[in-house]
Amino acid sequence: MLLVMALLAAQATTEASVKPIPRGDAPWITNDDYPVEEARAHHEGVVGFALQVDVLGHAVKCDVTATSGYVGLDKQTCFLMMRRARFNPALENGRALDSRVTGNFTWRLGNAPPYRNGVDGGVGVAAPVPPGALQLTVERLPSDYRQPARASVSFGTDQRVVDCRVLESSGNSAIDRAACGQLRALATAPSLKAGAAAAKTAEYIVSFRADTPAKP
Repeated sequence: MLLVMALLAAQATTEASVKPIPRGDAPWITNDDYPVEEARAHHEGVVGFALQVDVLGHAVKCDVTATSGYVGLDKQTCFLMMRRARFNPALENGRALDSRVTGNFTWRLGNAPPYRNGVDGGVGVAAPVPPGALQLTVERLPSDYRQPARASVSFGTDQRVVDCRVLESSGNSAIDRAACGQLRALATAPSLKAGAAAAKTAEYIVSFRADTPAKP
């Protein structure tokens, strides 16, 4: 099976100084994700899609813009992109924006070795758990705030936070410290799956927005 992904364009819904950038090096979709029924029926095709990306860089909506001709392939493409696609969000004057990303994915059967071309996510059911999200409101955002902070939180045996480390800075050290401070107070150890032990570490995306005073 030969699977090929192409991210064709990334265009913010508002004119942005920085467009959304795919995060990571691993593929979002691989041969392991080929829908079984579609493979048995020898269905192949190219799916065009459009993603709505929020200020945390998560895909929050997926629309099929060009069908492969097979519902199973179209649905699987959007399902996996919604589950795994992650971006550094679009920015305007240092503030994260909602944005739109378009692309296409080719589902192709054959004897070719797996062709893994993508920018994020894991393989098949081994895809990583998406990072948690925390949004905080502040009175005013500093001028050097660029993007939501990404942090890794470690938990002790009592499932309480014992450490917080910033993996991707917001651009402002005080905001980064505030992100970790809130995660120390609010984060809880997630279970990997039903019946499994709680995870020892977890990643979070912490975004900040300025509190807009109510109009008189």
